[in-house]
Parts: sequence; structure tokens; C-alpha cells
Amino acid sequence: MIRIPLLLSTLALLPASAPAQNTLYAPVQQTLQVSPQGLFVAPSLANHEGEHGWTLQVTPIVADLTYMKSDLRLESDIGEVFFLPQIDGTGFLISKFGQIVITEATHSEAVPVQLRVLSPGGKLQLEEEVLGLSNPVLSADGDQLALRTRRSTAILDFKTLAITHYPRYASFAVAEDGTVAGVTIDAEEIRLHDNNGNSIKVAIPEPPKRLAFTAEGDLLVLTSKALFRIDPQRGKLEPFFALQQFGEFRDLRVHRGMIHIGSRRTQGTGFRGHHLLLNGQGRFLDQLHSNTTVIPPPDHQANAQERGLVPWPLAPNSQHPIGNTYGEYQNYGGSPYLHPGIDVLGNNYQPVYAVADGVVKAVLTTSAQYHWRVAIGGPGNGTTSGHLYAHLQQSSIAVDVGDTVVKGQYLGDLVPWPTSSFTHCHFSSIEDSGNQWLGDWLCPDNVHVDLEQCLETSAPVFENARGNELFAFCRNETSTYRNSNNLRGKVDIIVHVGDRLDSNWTCGIQTLRYSIYPSGNPGAPIVDNKLSFKFDMSLDTYGSSVIDAFLVDLIYKEDSTCNTNGDYNSREFFYVATNSDGDQIYNAADQNESWNTANVANGDYVVEVVARDVAGNRSTASMTVTVNN
Repeated sequence: MIRIPLLLSTLALLPASAPAQNTLYAPVQQTLQVSPQGLFVAPSLANHEGEHGWTLQVTPIVADLTYMKSDLRLESDIGEVFFLPQIDGTGFLISKFGQIVITEATHSEAVPVQLRVLSPGGKLQLEEEVLGLSNPVLSADGDQLALRTRRSTAILDFKTLAITHYPRYASFAVAEDGTVAGVTIDAEEIRLHDNNGNSIKVAIPEPPKRLAFTAEGDLLVLTSKALFRIDPQRGKLEPFFALQQFGEFRDLRVHRGMIHIGSRRTQGTGFRGHHLLLNGQGRFLDQLHSNTTVIPPPDHQANAQERGLVPWPLAPNSQHPIGNTYGEYQNYGGSPYLHPGIDVLGNNYQPVYAVADGVVKAVLTTSAQYHWRVAIGGPGNGTTSGHLYAHLQQSSIAVDVGDTVVKGQYLGDLVPWPTSSFTHCHFSSIEDSGNQWLGDWLCPDNVHVDLEQCLETSAPVFENARGNELFAFCRNETSTYRNSNNLRGKVDIIVHVGDRLDSNWTCGIQTLRYSIYPSGNPGAPIVDNKLSFKFDMSLDTYGSSVIDAFLVDLIYKEDSTCNTNGDYNSREFFYVATNSDGDQIYNAADQNESWNTANVANGDYVVEVVARDVAGNRSTASMTVTVNN
């Protein structure tokens, strides 16, 4: 059973009654813990009372592996108990009124994310599809929800269920009186908005790491070396607390008048986190610390001679099991989409390393604890390319936006995946612009082809596409299927093929080609090794999904005869081999492509299909058909 932290911005972990100063430190040490990276974490197995008197237990279940389902048990401070069975979702928060906020991101964070609000008894109060949702947090008193969308910072009021939109901020916080603070993207200033529609701007010396409001309504701004305070009425920034020794500040919490700062120091090849306690006036009270963690070095030098390629994000730098490939059909209960990267399977809490030099452009989550990610790109605010490393343990993330990293640098650990033993690093090539990226980047190509040491040896496997026949044939762009011994007019050729890459999961292939020649005369092909698809195209799964939606229907057959599936239960990929003119530019014209049997003489023909994977393993399948126009 897993206990989910109730708040992301203000962890509800201290006793209900405010302790005397000399008794504060023991309960804090037992509950609010700091990781070696200087980030606050909540124990996952203890039952914590919420900030506003609510307790939530979340128990993942495996009744349906297609998606993440959990049994929820909600209890109020007066003993009311609510049990909500088999709730879909990947992230949970609780309002001060006991409402359950559920974010539902798919396995691979395809957009949009589903946002739902349930009453304590499970009644649906609000349901929204949010494009580009990231970093959902509760306000200081738990009566509002703040999150970033593709276009704005959205604030949901739990009383009225009304949503107010503010500018899209790099980071944000909400006070008890509804004041909204946001860090302007690519500018060193903070804006504060009150409930009357007024706003002020406050310049800051450097980009902040965290924002938090005090109970009195002051805004605390944490940078790497100092804590500042802003009075929203006066709009004046003033120093509040400074780092007195080496290291850096990384995290900030405010609870019951106490200020908690997480800091990190480097110790040899490892890190040690420190928890600093301040009172409401900024007076230092005490310091607690984490254990020291030692980061094992990566194995990134073994194949440095392979120029132009990048190492694996997991050690060792050699072939790892793959759970999903680039462009693979995915559908975990919502709309189908193409997988925008590869899933490198690993172990719980396994270290993840940067595969190239760069600058950290994003550290964010698209739901909750399972969907934290780091994006690293080139320097500057122009359009640059880089890499995405997703599904990291939030408290282990070792970098912040703006940090310069080098190849082989430790980024964080893999978060244990809650279903199907599918702990993995979702790894992608990405492209975006600006000094900070917010999650709606483009995947320009397939990162799998850039990896060193792709050495798996299993070739793709063809299966029957229709009944006992290897391939299926249907009238062009329809689900009207033709008998293979009586083909006429324009037909599409459907191929059923999959690949396994050092794992038990069937994945998509890398390239598909086909030839057609008269039976007994392979030297006179009427279609000669024509390229169907090469999975190295751009995907905008994280953005508009316009490319995605088109390619899903272009590449994969989805009907009752050839039913493409891609989830934890079923992997069946039916490719429309004829839906391409072979130029690797996929557009509406490719939908008109087909085998026009009217252009050839009646008789027997051999259809031959070749499938390859990234490692170059190849399989060939062929079938004799009869044209009868």
C-alpha cells in the first residue's frame, strides 16, 4: 500500500497541534525528511494526517493492467470514512474540503491530461482535458489548485469550481487570500496578482528555485544562496536569510509558521542534504541532515570512438531491454498516439545519466510522482535540440533549470513504476526554444538510432494478419477486405509484425519495405523494395498532436479485422504497408497510395515484405495472391 503525499507545495507532515520550540525537532525529523539532493520527501508507508484534517490512502491495484487504477480511502478528522474503488489516475491531491483532485496522464504523457475533481463521496464535480498540464500544486490553505497549461497558469477555486487564467509562469504559488505569484519566463522578475485584478512586478537578482507564501501573506523567494521576502502590498524585495556555508539551497516549505529550507552539499563523489529550520521572522533554529549518497560513475567512455552517437542513459553503456520503441502505437484508455521516444527498462531507483553536454531547460511533472522529467538542451534562448529523461524520482533529481551539465553527469534515479514491472527511463530527442522549456517540445527524430551499442539480435516476427493468411488486403482506405485469390482495383496491404528487444514486450519496428513481382519471376518486380515507413519522423505528441493524429491513421490499421493494440495487456501492430510513396515525407497524399491491381495483368503475384529493427535485424515474409480484375 502506498501513501501519497497530500500536497506538493506545502507538505502536511507536522503534528496537528503546534509544538513548543524545544520539542519541534524530533517530530520534524521523523516526518519531513530531506533527500541527499536537498529536496523534501514524504515517507511512503506511514499514514499522515493532511494539512486540513483529511487523510488519503492510495492502494494501486492490478485488476486492469491497461491503465493505473487505485483504491482510495479518505478519512476526515472527525472520523468520516469514504472508500472509492478502482479510480483511474496517476496523481492525487486533497482540497481543504476533502475533494480529491485526480490528474490522469498516460503511460507516456500524451496530451491532453485528464483533470477530475471528486467530492469526498466520489461524485464527479469537474472534468477537464488540459493541454500541456504540468506541476499541479495546492494553495497554502488548500482551497485552490494551481497548474500550468500550454497557454496559461490556471487557478481552480474549489468552492465555486471556477477557473481563472494568469500568464504562463515558469514557477508559481498561491496564498491563502488568493494572491497569485509567478516567475516570468526568461525574465528576472516576479509578478503578483491580487483578487481585485491588480498586479505588480518585482525584480529579483537571479531565477528562483522555489516560491512559497507565509500565513501572513508574504511571499518567500528561494534562490541558490539566499531566501528573500516580498510584501505584496509594498512590492519590495528584501533579504531574509542567507546561506552561511558552502552548498546550495534547493527546496522550500512553509508550515504552521515554520520555514523549512532544503539544501545540498557535495561530499566527494556524493551528496548530502540538509534541512534548515527557521521561525517566521527568519531566525535560524536548527539543522538536520540526510545520509550521504554516493553516485556510481557511468560507463560512458567505453565507446567514445563512435562519433556522432550518444551513450545509453542507464549504465552500463550497452544494450538494455526496450519496453516501447519510437512511433509505436499506444492507447492506454484514451486516444491513440505514437510513442514519442523509447522506454529503456531499468531497476527501481537506478541512476540516470546525461548522454551529452548541455543546459537544463526543464524540471517538471505532467501529473505527480510518476511523471517527473528533466530536459537538457543547447545554450541560449534560440531553438536548440536536446534530450528528455522522464520518470525520475522527484526527490532524487540532482539538477535545476539553468544548470550546465556534462556528458555522464548524474541526473536522478528511476521512480518505481506502479504496474507491470515497467520501471523505465522514457528517453527522447527533443527540440524547443527559450531558456526554460515547459513541456510542449517537438520530437524531431528517433533517438534510438543515435545510441551506441544497439546489439540485440532478435529479428522482427511476422504473424498472420487475417485468419490463416499472412497479409490482409482491403479496398484502399476502407475496411472492406478482399480475398487474396481475387484482388481487384486499388488495395491496401496490411502487415502484422512486431519485435522484441532484449525484453518480453513486443515493440514496433524501425523500417518496413515491400516488393511485388509476378509469381516465379522475382527479377521483374512491379514494385521494387519500396519504403513503407521509417520511424525517424518528427512527432508532436507533447505539443498539438496534429502530426500524431494523422500518422496514427496513416500507419496503423484499426478495425475489427486488423485491430492494432498497444498497452500493458496487448501489443498487436497492423501496418498499412501501402500508405506511403516512399519519400519519408508523410502527408495527405500518402493516404491515396495503394497497389492498383488494375495496372497489372491478371494472374498470380508474390507480395514480399521486409521488416528491420534499429540493430539491423531483418525478417522477410511473402505471400502469393491472385489479381482478377
